[in-house]
Amino acid sequence: MGFFSWDCRECDHPMLSFYVINDVNNWMNNAVAILKDGRVIQGAYDGYGRVGDFCLVREGHGLNACVYHQACWEKAGKPTEYADSSRSEDQGYFYADPKHNIPKPGVNQ
Repeated sequence: MGFFSWDCRECDHPMLSFYVINDVNNWMNNAVAILKDGRVIQGAYDGYGRVGDFCLVREGHGLNACVYHQACWEKAGKPTEYADSSRSEDQGYFYADPKHNIPKPGVNQ
């Protein structure tokens, strides 16, 4: 399977892979996944379904996920309820700058 991603439940921008981040959007690589059993997984998003060392696809969640950028999750009050995230149309990889060049929430606002 190639690159894919989900959109953040807070800002609607995708989890970005390390391969496409820049100095403005590098915060969008830090993800939080809420699992249906209430566990919270945090880590860098690899572009292939892994948040940190946890692979959402291989751990039985398929292509369903509830994800936030870590900064957005914190801004939203660190929710722990599961709700499906939308699949990202640009797969968190195939987009033209500056589409996802937005500042980290709380910075310069």
